[in-house]
Amino acid sequence: MKPINASAGLVITALSSLSYLLLYPYLSGPFTYLVAVYVALIGFMGWRAVAGLQLANDLWTWTKLSACLGSVLFIVSDLTIAVNKFCFPVPYSRAIIMATYYAAQMLIALSVVECQDAEVAKKRT
Repeated sequence: MKPINASAGLVITALSSLSYLLLYPYLSGPFTYLVAVYVALIGFMGWRAVAGLQLANDLWTWTKLSACLGSVLFIVSDLTIAVNKFCFPVPYSRAIIMATYYAAQMLIALSVVECQDAEVAKKRT
């Protein structure tokens, strides 16, 4: 759970709360609670990906950057799905959802690939 990055956590909590407040009037029955849980889980995922980036300390890597961008695109994809399903039709929703979803999947998959040159790899072993 390190680094904590409380400021990123606060920003993502605020954005997640605003997203849920947008959806809430259109939800009924069990969706009222299930969507809240899902928004919290997706927000937690986004916070952890953003917290791991650490741009200010020059500790970022391409894998952390791709995880961060992938999680943000995944959130955009899921929010578009939710607004389109529960609130109102989103123009070009299919294109937006599929483009952000597949880009997010690609970036998240790339986040587990560690590229090193031969000298760095030898120093670590």
